[in-house]
Amino acid sequence: SGSTLADGSSTARVSTSHALGLNASWEVDLWGRIAGTVDAARASAEASAADLAAMRLSVQAAVAQTYFSLRAAESQARLLRETLQAYDRSWALTRNRQKAGVASAADVAQAEAQYKSTQVQLLEAETSRTQLEHALAALVGQAPAAFSLPVTAMLPAPPVVPAQLPSQLLERRPDIAAAERRVAAANAQIGVARAAFFPALTLSGTVGYRGTELSHLLSAPNLFWSLGPALAVSLFDGGARTAAVESARAANEQAAATYRQTVLTALQEVEDNLAAAAALAQEQQWQTEAVAAAQRALDVVNNQYRAGTVGYLNVLTAQTTVLSSQRSLIDVRNRRLAAVNALLKNVAGGWDAGPM
Repeated sequence: SGSTLADGSSTARVSTSHALGLNASWEVDLWGRIAGTVDAARASAEASAADLAAMRLSVQAAVAQTYFSLRAAESQARLLRETLQAYDRSWALTRNRQKAGVASAADVAQAEAQYKSTQVQLLEAETSRTQLEHALAALVGQAPAAFSLPVTAMLPAPPVVPAQLPSQLLERRPDIAAAERRVAAANAQIGVARAAFFPALTLSGTVGYRGTELSHLLSAPNLFWSLGPALAVSLFDGGARTAAVESARAANEQAAATYRQTVLTALQEVEDNLAAAAALAQEQQWQTEAVAAAQRALDVVNNQYRAGTVGYLNVLTAQTTVLSSQRSLIDVRNRRLAAVNALLKNVAGGWDAGPM
């Protein structure tokens, strides 16, 4: 501070003041605005966690289906290798019969064409297996060059599917849980928007020490404090608060509609895959019987060909039917596994109604 003397001269005096204080304020949640904001944030966080769980479930289902398809490709390749051996013997037999004068050049050409076309099918099956292994590596987060599965050529048996599934299983679905939590968050936001129409009451307080000497700053004479309320309210906002309430209501209705549609879609997926699993189980049984019948027919035709009562074209037709039936059986088994895998995904991993 400074002062001026009477004779017109001046002098300056410097003083030092020290202060140490703490300010705090607390808004009284009279209308539920803060609680609503917390509830909305919590529900949104839970929805995000459910989204993550849904993504994990989708990846797990994709891993399982890719694995099943890989084993199916192995089974196809094994079948084609075994068939090639049989076709090679038939080709050699036909050449020998031609030399003996009991088979034509056309028979030999047909046997060769059958063998070569089956080689192409084998190459396609092996390529498919390699590509599926690469896809599986990507799904589990590994480089394809560093990932390898031993060949088993065995398709696993699908689990037994119940004839009916309790609807409570859908409650475990993370996508339904996420949709429900978003409804809760949107509903809480309506309360937050409504609370903006009411005044906000804030309690503020200050406490501390103020003095000119630092050594005696924290002494009782230097203590000061203040406490008081503050009331704030918006009188004119051009309709912004009303628009905010309407927007929150619309968002809530949209979230509710999304939730309803998510539940309906889940019900449809379960029913679709239940029907598919049951139908494919029956189809597998019939296809197994078809393979057996085709094999019996081939045995009869082979005997007739050796006896000279039928031409080689009949043998080719019977062999092609057997191979086609066997490949169809592998395909049916893979599709049945796919349906059961999709059903397990639909009910979040299992038939047990307990928590996962």
